Amino acid sequence: MAPFDQQRLLAILDYWHKVEFFVPYGLDQRLDELEGWQSKVVLQAACLEAGSTQWNHIDVPVDKEITGYSLFLGVFDKSAVLTVCEKLLPIPAPLSDIARFEEEARADLEGQTCFAKIGLDKSGCPLADSISISTAPWALGQTLSQGLGALGASEFESARGYLINLFNNFFATRLDNASGPLTAGEVLSLHQTLCEWAGFYPGADQPLAVLEVKTKARATQEPDVASDQEPTALQEEEDEDDPVDDLDILNSFYIGDLERAMHSVRTGNVPAALRQYLTPLADDQRLDLYSDAGRELLYQRLRPRHLSIGHWLGNAEHPMSLMQQFALNQAGADLHYSGLFAVNGPPGTGKTTLLRDLFADNIVRRARVLSGLSSVNDAFSQQPLTVRFKDEERQVWPLIEALTGFEMVVASSNNAAVENISVDLTKRNALDATWRSVGYLQPVAHNLAVKVKKTGPVFPKDQDIPWGLVSCALGNATNRRRFREGLFFNTFKSDKTERPLTLWKWLDQEQPTSFASARAAFNLADKAVSTALAERERLAQLLEELGDGTQASYVAQAQQAHTHLQTCVEATDATVRENLRRQQEEEKDCLSLVEQQRLIDRTSPGWWARFWHTQAARAYTRQCAENAKLQLESHARLRALKSEALTLSSQLAKLEGQRQACERKLAQRSRDWETKTAERAALEQRLGVPLLPATLADLELPQFQIKGLWHDVQFARLRSALFAAALQLQQAWLHEAGQPKNRMRSNLWAISHLLNNKQPEDASHVLPVWQNLFMIVPVVSTTFASFANQFRGLQSDALGWVFIDEAGQAVPQAAVGALWRARRCVVVGDPLQIEPVFTLPRQLITALGQLSPFTHDDSYAPHQVSVQRLADQASRFGTYAPMMGKRLWIGSPLRVHRRCHDPMFSLANRMAYDDKMVFGLAQRNAPDTPLIDLPSSWVDIRGNVTRKQVVYEQIEFMAKVIVCLFQRDQALPKLYVVSPFKAVRQALRQHLMQIEWAGGVPRRGDLKEWVKRNVGTVHTFQGKEQDTVFMLLGADKGHAGGAQWAASKPNLLNVALTRARHRVYLVGDIELWGQLEHFSLAARGEHALARVTRNAFGIITKGGRAQTAPDRLGQA
Repeated sequence: MAPFDQQRLLAILDYWHKVEFFVPYGLDQRLDELEGWQSKVVLQAACLEAGSTQWNHIDVPVDKEITGYSLFLGVFDKSAVLTVCEKLLPIPAPLSDIARFEEEARADLEGQTCFAKIGLDKSGCPLADSISISTAPWALGQTLSQGLGALGASEFESARGYLINLFNNFFATRLDNASGPLTAGEVLSLHQTLCEWAGFYPGADQPLAVLEVKTKARATQEPDVASDQEPTALQEEEDEDDPVDDLDILNSFYIGDLERAMHSVRTGNVPAALRQYLTPLADDQRLDLYSDAGRELLYQRLRPRHLSIGHWLGNAEHPMSLMQQFALNQAGADLHYSGLFAVNGPPGTGKTTLLRDLFADNIVRRARVLSGLSSVNDAFSQQPLTVRFKDEERQVWPLIEALTGFEMVVASSNNAAVENISVDLTKRNALDATWRSVGYLQPVAHNLAVKVKKTGPVFPKDQDIPWGLVSCALGNATNRRRFREGLFFNTFKSDKTERPLTLWKWLDQEQPTSFASARAAFNLADKAVSTALAERERLAQLLEELGDGTQASYVAQAQQAHTHLQTCVEATDATVRENLRRQQEEEKDCLSLVEQQRLIDRTSPGWWARFWHTQAARAYTRQCAENAKLQLESHARLRALKSEALTLSSQLAKLEGQRQACERKLAQRSRDWETKTAERAALEQRLGVPLLPATLADLELPQFQIKGLWHDVQFARLRSALFAAALQLQQAWLHEAGQPKNRMRSNLWAISHLLNNKQPEDASHVLPVWQNLFMIVPVVSTTFASFANQFRGLQSDALGWVFIDEAGQAVPQAAVGALWRARRCVVVGDPLQIEPVFTLPRQLITALGQLSPFTHDDSYAPHQVSVQRLADQASRFGTYAPMMGKRLWIGSPLRVHRRCHDPMFSLANRMAYDDKMVFGLAQRNAPDTPLIDLPSSWVDIRGNVTRKQVVYEQIEFMAKVIVCLFQRDQALPKLYVVSPFKAVRQALRQHLMQIEWAGGVPRRGDLKEWVKRNVGTVHTFQGKEQDTVFMLLGADKGHAGGAQWAASKPNLLNVALTRARHRVYLVGDIELWGQLEHFSLAARGEHALARVTRNAFGIITKGGRAQTAPDRLGQA
């Protein structure tokens, strides 16, 4: 790696590393997630000094028992970061109203944080290997004492090592004094140690510590497992005698991976995907897919030979859109070995559909390797590894190399996005009805779908029973534990035909198709696809060769060549004849000169005249000389003509040969035309006539954008059947390989331990265990926050495929660990949807960027760019999109929108996507059975702000709509209420929980859950959709700054509009909001919403109609 490139990459990573130092741990968010009975004990200095041991006096429910505690030491307010910034950093220019609201809405500097978390066992004893520290206090202390320039990875490593020694001294002292529950004095001592270490001291009014109680169900029944199975493992109590050899980072999920990436840069071993992510392409390296050259590439890349071999089990009559096809095909080509591919997917354009086919294709390609094995054990290396987990060790058989590189991980910063992909894949409605009989480890997937509640197991409804275990949601330790328990241990009795089974019971009780039979079936399906693919590629070749379909055009080139040669032959032949004529004339001239010489000789003077050179003699001599000269010249011309004749004869023979060859070629071309025309007709008779554009410009037409190229029902079914056969082959392999004495059986033990958050002592053994897990579940998911912990021990390039979803929401440093571990990465998102939340003041982020010339221009600033933006900038294939008056390069765009009806589609398309999206639904108007029988409208309700952006009249109106719908239908309505502002969201949530629900009251728990799920800011609903959406705007003319901020970018309104499938209602002051950018499109113009008052909602009747009679919704 060139030194300049190395410095640049290190500067970017170091910048993000410094930013992460300051990110405060969200203690308040952690505590808010606890149930009410999980007591949150605040330890004030006064009670600690009195010697209180509060964790011994906590009441828990009778069905629970305490398993341990988490002690959060050194509590302080996140706003301390802002205080330090204001104290040390240059005073920034006053923020505009828009910038101020931007920081308020996107930054997260409210609530409590802390210095460290220490795990305690159930007796209250501290656990040496359960300590996590926050870097934020240390970063604040360093900045206060030495400035921002003193921050660095090496400085922190040194400080961390010093703190490890301090903790080891603390535990050594406890051993000397007979260990027991942590005392109040020890809590005070630890708090003082942390403050001195960090050089940062919270205010005296702050609590010293907060205690979280951890519990488990008191009575559990041991599962029924076979003797060779791994028994259920409860969380083991750790030994506090173990020394502290490392400290986990509490506040940042990304610091460790950033350090690993920096080490790779220093050693010159940067994975291709990460290097590409950090290296934007120059304009001349990009190919605009909307240009002529781009359309040529689109057309060629959509040829049948580039199609993926595996296809999801969907409706064969529903084609992928043209740009979905291109992204799928191009990603497969670009990522054959390694790299990064970015897809820019506006809402409703089929990102999930695209990813499903990528998954299916990978599964089929791995099945091809399996199909080449003679026996199931041939999938493993010949030599096992001895893998040791603490005090246990067993043999683990690594996979052969050919079966690796197919691991698939879905990652996102958004939990909902992760579930949308991995969880929804297993649902039966993810398959078309044609394929509902297909299953893959279906009883095991069913077992995982059973929810374990206090009252007992809750089985999924028939329609919710999963079809197969193609994916699972992992991530945090709780998810991994639940998956492990459902996979291996939880047993449930059911009288239904479809029984849930653990993997062990499935291996022992089920009898699926044998590996040999499944292999034969797969090979037949694979051959059918290969044959069909070859036929379609042959048809594509014939159509390209035969051109416009006339024989004249097909033979035109050969005919032209033949005509040219014929002309040349005729011209040369004429030249030959002319040469012969001239030779004949020249020969006559020669004879004439000879005759002339004979006559001259008859007048020759005697010898005496020649001797005396008489006049006659001189005349005679002159005549002879002249004649001789003429004869010589004639003979020379004759020789030249004969030489020319030889050349011409050769040329004529050659040309004639060429003419005859061309004539034969022309004849062959004519025969080829007839043969190929017949072949094309036969293929078209069998396959159908493909719909192809007459010109490349025609690719822009909706019919091609929607239906793509080279889609046909028969071939789609064959590819889906191949995917189904691949799943059956993988299932058959797993069943046989997992039998006793076969090699997969012992590997399951290691997988169980890994999912239980245990690590092999040899880090190189982690990857083989994960690779074996992916042979059970092809796709696993995780959030970025859990990525490093889930894949702890994996090195760079370890995972075959990483798919990043909703990448526009993720801060750029979040993806570094995933990209570092990925061999190939597909990034999918939309920068015109929700932007990332950043947790620090922008002045601090800017100041940290100023420390390096490579980051000073905010090109990598977390508050300015997202994962999607950087992936887009690194992509060769894409286009330019207008944004905020600039041209923004985006990755390969998806264009066909199949979610929203009008006016939502047209408004979003005009506002955010430069009218480049193509409407893909059957009809533009929404169905006739809406929740509220009122067209999409702008409900013009005005009022004065009571707090921040809250307008009470709008809150009251929205609450009454919800109440009336509940009273009408006796169910909480299926709608979303979206607001740009946190304050409006909170006001409506509180109002709904506090008002009296006359005429029927929902259960409080149900209402609380509904309010949490259905009322929120736009961030709440990213990646979700609903038939009806209300956007509650808030603000008034006297407090217009928030409205101006919300309208400054298309993102917020774009998200709200594109959540709504059938109806959208904007609720707010149209005179205020309707004048603002983007919102003005909804207030007036071609696609404007109808302007109505609250009276338009009237009485919501049983039929769902809104009448304009005096309304129950109130006139306030």
